[in-house]
This record gives sequence, structure tokens and C-alpha cells, in this order.
Amino acid sequence: MSGFCTYLYIQFRRVLKLLPLLMMVTLVVFGCGSVFATLYFNSDAMTENSQKYQVAVVGDTTSTYLGFGISALSMLDDSRFMVDLPAMTESEARRALMLGEITAYAKVPEDMVESIVNGTNDAPITIVGSTGQKSITGFFVEELTEVVSTLVIRSQSAIYGMQNILWNHGLGDKWWEATESLNLRLIDMVLKRTQLSDLEVLGLSNGLSTGEYYFISLLIFFLLLSGINSSPLFVRRSSELMRLMASRGVGTFQQVTGEYLAYLLLNLCCLLGVFIALMPVFGNGAISFAGWEGMGADMLIGFYVRLIPVAATVAAMQFLLYELVTGVVTGILLQFICGISMAYISGYFYPASMFPDILKHIGELLPTGLALRYADAKLMGEASLTAGIGLMMYLAMFLVLSGFVRRCRIQRG
Repeated sequence: MSGFCTYLYIQFRRVLKLLPLLMMVTLVVFGCGSVFATLYFNSDAMTENSQKYQVAVVGDTTSTYLGFGISALSMLDDSRFMVDLPAMTESEARRALMLGEITAYAKVPEDMVESIVNGTNDAPITIVGSTGQKSITGFFVEELTEVVSTLVIRSQSAIYGMQNILWNHGLGDKWWEATESLNLRLIDMVLKRTQLSDLEVLGLSNGLSTGEYYFISLLIFFLLLSGINSSPLFVRRSSELMRLMASRGVGTFQQVTGEYLAYLLLNLCCLLGVFIALMPVFGNGAISFAGWEGMGADMLIGFYVRLIPVAATVAAMQFLLYELVTGVVTGILLQFICGISMAYISGYFYPASMFPDILKHIGELLPTGLALRYADAKLMGEASLTAGIGLMMYLAMFLVLSGFVRRCRIQRG
């Protein structure tokens, strides 16, 4: 036991010598990421107007009825808060779609109005979208289909039926008045269709806003990349030293435990430095979350403590990755590739709901996915027992595997 305590003391001294340099590097890296995130969320890309979906209208819209319909949709219908309908030529629309400036474009055929008047309805609007916007395009197709089917097809049938009834009963003198009245009723019905339901926005993940979601993602992603900054700890490790310590009573798992605890202390100190740097930002109200309203920087301390299981699991995973390789350069590359790939699959850069179901489920089962779910719940002030247990299981597995790999290295020589 005394040998383990001595070994642990030596590891802590190594960590404290490297702490000032690693703290400075950590703050610089996190500061750069925070600056880019702040610029993005405060840029025009996140303003209310620019968040509207852009659906261009291609074709001749000078027709009285068609122009009136587009104007009504742009100025009267509730979809105007979500959709802008700029007029473009097809070449302009295709170029804008390829550049990502619009979500999709609606191609209006020349004989559309004539087909509606004649009752054939054989000239439908064509919706063109890119592969990356497939789900969003589907939303617009559904929305536009609802408007067209209600306002045009069903309205057309109702008006023609009403006119035939008037003529058959000798009320032709009331034809124009009744037609106008029915048109107004149908238009009013379309414009009021949102009164049938209420829209509730749950957020990107577990009810988090965009800012909260990416705040958590950035913090955990920083922890994932901290293994690169800590690479000096794993320089000049040799099997001879490991065998020497084993011969003096410091066994394999004691070595792993001592080195891991020292490495975890280093990560927690760097994370604490990040939280201290964030305190003025939260204190002056530059950043505020719904759950922290009125509390400012005081909530950061409690949130830091609740993030310790996440930091412990990430540190154990990084320790195992360095244990699997002998070269520092190889270890750094492994840390970077694993950190980036696991963060991407788990939805750190884009919400996981955008991925296919199988990829989404894989991301949820990874330690990075459990860490994100756990941190999301803690930010909302909720319990996340399943994610917490999953993190502890990963932590134990990583440490056991590290001890097993260390034993193999000692025995192999």
C-alpha cells in the first residue's frame, strides 16, 4: 500500500508541473472555439428573418389568380413566418439551390391556371430540392399540397357544384354574388387552418434551446480533445519502468489507477479553469439559459460538479487509447480520430435526429452519446439514471481494459 501511495504522489507531482502550461493551452483552445460560436450565434445567420426557409417561385406568376394566391400566401397565411417566396428564373433558382441560398424552388407550369379553370388539374407544380434538404423539402411539399388541394381542387369542385345548383333552380341572377361569397369563405377557411392545432417547440435535444445544446456539445467536445493537449504525460513511458514498479510491489492495476487518478485531476483542473473563465460571461448576462434565469454564474459551480462523471469517463477512454499504442504521435492521431468521429455520430455538430435511425442508435450507445444525454439532463435539472449508469459501466470497462493491456505489455517485455 505504501508503494502505491508513493507512486500516486509521484504521478500527482508530474501533473502539477505540467498544469500551468496545459491550463494555458486549454484556455486558448476553448477561447477560440467560444469566439467562433459566439460570432455564429450573434450573426445574421441566426436572426429571425434569416431563419425563414427560402422557397423560390419559378414561372409566370403574372396571372391574376396565381399572383393573388402567392401574394395571399406571403402576406396573409401563417406560413409567412416560416417561408419566403422570392420570384426567380429557373437558372437563378438552380444556382441558388446549389449554393444553399434557398431550400427548394417551386416550378409553376405555363398552363397551370388554364388547367384549373378547365377543371382538368393536369399541370401540377413541381418542387425541386437537393438531396441534403430532402426532409425539409418534404415539409414544404406537404404544406403546399394542403394549400393547393384545399384552395384549388376542393374549392373548384364546391364552386362548380354551387353554380350548377343555381342555374338548375333558376337563380342565375345570384350567380356572381354567391360565387364571390363562397370564394371568400373558402379563403378564410384556409387562412384559419392553424387554429385547429397548437405548435409546441421542444428544442433540439431533451427540450434544450440551440444555444444550450451547443454549449453542452462544445464543453464535452473540449474534454474529448483534451487528450491531445495532455500528450506530454504519456511521453517516455517504457515497459522497463513498468516492470520495475511491478517488482517493487506496485502491481499492474495499481499503476493504472495511480496514473489515471493523476490524469483525471489534470482534466478536472483544466475544466475548472474553463468554468472560471465563463463566470464573468454568465455573470453579466451575456449568456443566459432558461433554467439558469436570474442565477447567473452561481449555477456554473453546481453544473461543474455534476459534469465530473462525464469527465471521468472521457479521461478513462483517453487513458485506454494511449495505453493501446506506444508512440506519442500515433496516440495523438488516435485521440483526434476517435474524438471527432464519436462526437459526430453522437450529434455534437448536428442534432442526431438528422441521421438515419441505425446511426442515431449507435451514437446514443457510445460513451459520447451517453455523456451528452447525461449533461443535457443535468443542465435541465433532471435526473438521468440510465445515462449515468451507462457512463459508470464504460468507466469501469475502460480501466479494466487499460489494466489488462498494461499487464500484457509487462509480460511481453
